[in-house]
Amino acid sequence: MNNMRANRQGFTLIELLIVVGIISLLIVVLAVAILPWLSKSEESATRTLLQQIGPVITGEKNPPTIKKFKKDAGQLSSRISSDEKLASSQMMLFYAAPTRSTWEGSDLYKDQNYAPLLQPEDLAKFTREEGGRLPHLVDAWEKPIWYKFDNNLKLGFVYSSGPDAMPGTPDDLIFDSRNNTVKSREEMK
Repeated sequence: MNNMRANRQGFTLIELLIVVGIISLLIVVLAVAILPWLSKSEESATRTLLQQIGPVITGEKNPPTIKKFKKDAGQLSSRISSDEKLASSQMMLFYAAPTRSTWEGSDLYKDQNYAPLLQPEDLAKFTREEGGRLPHLVDAWEKPIWYKFDNNLKLGFVYSSGPDAMPGTPDDLIFDSRNNTVKSREEMK
């Protein structure tokens, strides 16, 4: 019987559980070390997007409005979202980095050579198109970014709802056209 134990191959259940436990512990330690870094990279990517799109949209002498956007889109206006925030996200992409098909299908760019202010490929990572609607911009957390013009300040702002995906909270990221910077809502106070 002792010869059988000496010649056996493989692991016992206890040995296997110990190995799985050690691997699980290593995964947890690695996750704790990496998750904060991933969160920072998403914030950094969103800040870069807002810094890229913000000056193009807020720098206009006549700030874009949804009404003007619908007129400029012409036959494409039926593809504009009824949600105001999503429509403003579509509007930013329409004016800053329209695709060739959007350019050719709109009234605004009719009979003009294709020359967007920003290249759509540069924003592809943050561009989404759903349900036959015009494409819109999203942040690194996959939530739409939006534009709003403040009539009191006579300034435009570009917003991301931040990591918690809830607009109006301290972690929102905002492109401030007064000084061309991206700040959290908390930093703006």
